Amino acid sequence: MCSCNRDLESDSGLGAHTVIDFHTHVFPDSLATTALASLRKRSGIAPAFDGTVAGLGAAMARAGVATSVIQPVASKASQVRPINDWLAALDDPRIVPFGAMHPDFADPAAELARLADLGFAGIKLHPEYQSFRPDEERLEPLYSAAAKHHLIVFFHAGCDITLPSMHSDPQIFARLLDRFPDLTVVLAHMGGWRQWDEVLHHLVGREVYLDTSFTMPYLSERRFCEIVAAHGAQRILFGSDGPWADVTSEVACLGGLPLAEEARQDILWRNAALLLGSRAQQKGDLSSGGAALRALPN
Repeated sequence: MCSCNRDLESDSGLGAHTVIDFHTHVFPDSLATTALASLRKRSGIAPAFDGTVAGLGAAMARAGVATSVIQPVASKASQVRPINDWLAALDDPRIVPFGAMHPDFADPAAELARLADLGFAGIKLHPEYQSFRPDEERLEPLYSAAAKHHLIVFFHAGCDITLPSMHSDPQIFARLLDRFPDLTVVLAHMGGWRQWDEVLHHLVGREVYLDTSFTMPYLSERRFCEIVAAHGAQRILFGSDGPWADVTSEVACLGGLPLAEEARQDILWRNAALLLGSRAQQKGDLSSGGAALRALPN
């Protein structure tokens, strides 16, 4: 949709620190170089920063991003606890980490209770890297625990550029929403990467959030705005998928779309701040939503 690389404030009218990026990835410093080299080889995409927390912070500063939400991917069940322990030790007020989870993890209820106690806002699942269908019956204890602890469940949705498999599509997610109406769900890539006709048919208007990540070079401006109008701007979250996209360019692209300014601000930060804040309040703890709430203008 957009390959622009324009000045953030002059072209979009956005001031500094008015963005919450709901979809980012980072790795421990010792693993970042190797991980990014492997993923770059598989995807053919050059990362926009080095995959470290410091690199993310620098990208945020360039783009005027107040808060970034980290969405980790555990490709094996054995990685869940180490990833979550590392994320729990991060001490950066600009960062809201989601927890890692895997469908084969032995005791998801216990780990989700631990994450909630640690102040995590949600968890990330990736049906393609983790080879599962989101509507599988075996996931009921995981989803029930997430709902119990007011944890957001963030899914990769649709195709993945590095894999030929397809374990998730909008119809599968629609069945999940039917079965778990109390679950707070965010679907990346505007509900299903390269499945946007099906998104319009099965998901728009449902109680689910969609993020904008990794759609702007692939989804036409007309179709993007059609989904926003049909679903409601109040249920769209800005996400960059960094380092696999440059957040400065992504914000500028969104700034150039023919959206009402109120809707643009909802997408860029307001929806995310309200979502993170409401989850924290339901848990009686503002730790997971505090950084995002500080992005609210006075």
